[in-house]
Amino acid sequence: MDLNELKHQQIKDFYLFPPEEYGRIFAFVDFANVRRWAKDFWPEENKTFLKREIDIEKLAEIINCAEVSKKYFYYGQFEEFPNLPPSYTQNIKHRQSTYRLDKARKAGFKVRTKNIKVINDFDADGKFVEKINKCNFDVEMTMDIMQQIDNYDTVFLWSGDSDFHLLLQYLKSKKKKVIVCCSRNFLSKELQKNADRIIPADPLRDYLEYIREI
Repeated sequence: MDLNELKHQQIKDFYLFPPEEYGRIFAFVDFANVRRWAKDFWPEENKTFLKREIDIEKLAEIINCAEVSKKYFYYGQFEEFPNLPPSYTQNIKHRQSTYRLDKARKAGFKVRTKNIKVINDFDADGKFVEKINKCNFDVEMTMDIMQQIDNYDTVFLWSGDSDFHLLLQYLKSKKKKVIVCCSRNFLSKELQKNADRIIPADPLRDYLEYIREI
């Protein structure tokens, strides 16, 4: 057994679960949610911006250790403005989001994406506060999970979003199993209550680390 195989065996034995007990497994990754875990994993380094991130290739390797049949990746893309210079902030963000999506495809994920909307946020008095990015994939993830329901026995969900709790209840009513992997501080009580198994992502942080070149 080489070092890479040993590492995969350690991840499966000590951090994940015995795949043979869960039948056909499909993984679903809400990457906008997962990416925010980096602030928990490396708080000092990521105070101002994300220097240390979640590595998409390493994420795929860990998921592959669970011997999944398919893995889905959900992440938004910033719109490109070709008539503006490449140094324009929005175009930089477009290239960065495209890079992450391409990386996910190369890692074997089936990628779902759409444009990120930039909307104005107002306080209770109607005063403008800031612009915020909005791009949720709750509907898209739920649709894929529902449409594929006959093809898997277990959903391996990478997210802590409480919006999925009704979906988890439905899956359990259909005799499906749900395993949730999430950072402890991002895990909602609703998912904790309705999942068959919870895997804390925090012990996996050293396996997931990606240091950005500044």
